[in-house]
Amino acid sequence: MISQIATSTLDLNLLRYLVVLVQEGSVSRAAHKMLVTQPAVSAALKRLRVTFEDPILVRSGQSMQATPRALEMVRALEPMLLNIQSMAQDHKKFDPASSHMVFTLTCSDYVQFSVMSRLTNAIRRNAPDVSLVVKPANPEKIAHWMESGQVDLGIGYLNDPPEHLRSRMLWGEDQVCLIRKNHPALKRKWTKDLYTELTHVAISPGGAGIYGARIDHALKSEGVKRRVGLTLPSFLAMPYVVAKTDFVATVPASIARHFSSFLPLTSIQLPLTLPAFEISMYWHERVHADVAHKWLRQQVMHVAPPDSQSTL
Repeated sequence: MISQIATSTLDLNLLRYLVVLVQEGSVSRAAHKMLVTQPAVSAALKRLRVTFEDPILVRSGQSMQATPRALEMVRALEPMLLNIQSMAQDHKKFDPASSHMVFTLTCSDYVQFSVMSRLTNAIRRNAPDVSLVVKPANPEKIAHWMESGQVDLGIGYLNDPPEHLRSRMLWGEDQVCLIRKNHPALKRKWTKDLYTELTHVAISPGGAGIYGARIDHALKSEGVKRRVGLTLPSFLAMPYVVAKTDFVATVPASIARHFSSFLPLTSIQLPLTLPAFEISMYWHERVHADVAHKWLRQQVMHVAPPDSQSTL
């Protein structure tokens, strides 16, 4: 039986030759069906005979007949090859309207705030039975999650993405300083020195510190350093802290605009130059060509904030 052959010595492409040869009972007809040359099929038959220590086909008058062992192997192989063919066809035919797929994403609450309602609505319109599961951002685990299939798509910022992750830039936006109204600092001249004198709330999604580290690196190039009094994992919890304390925070402008509309907060342009806060999507090489995952990435691109609201 096939299971008795060491898989390390078995060329799996030979199995297709085996099935077609037994089905056709002829080297020439097998070559015609497989769209290859007769010498290629003859060479495959020779290798099959050596691999399985069986003639596979034997001449009987003017025709070729399959051996009992060849027939037994083909009976086992035919449904397997049909299943593989079906899976290959399904892979190419993804239909959003009838799919029941569940996609798992990982992103910070800032990304959820920015795109999740639009993404959900777009998917519901085009694929009513497709579901999304969102995991909190964890930059230190995202590569493992994607490699193991626990996560299909990541949306956020990675300082140094692994080589096996592909990426696509989605949007970027300016960063501003968020401060409570009536803060004593607002009565003073807004300078770089005042900014560094204040106590800051740092934001560290997933506890990796990438967002804050990027800010601090940029500040260092300006010759300044923040004094951090509190580190939070959540962009969306931060405004409530800033609104009730003398802490300040450096945040994406959209966060500042939103929370300043109903909390006693105001935003101020930074007294120094920081790069735009950039958001990309990341996916593993193993799902790059998958039709369903391509569709998901297209949906994300369609709902990403437009360039007119970004600095990129």
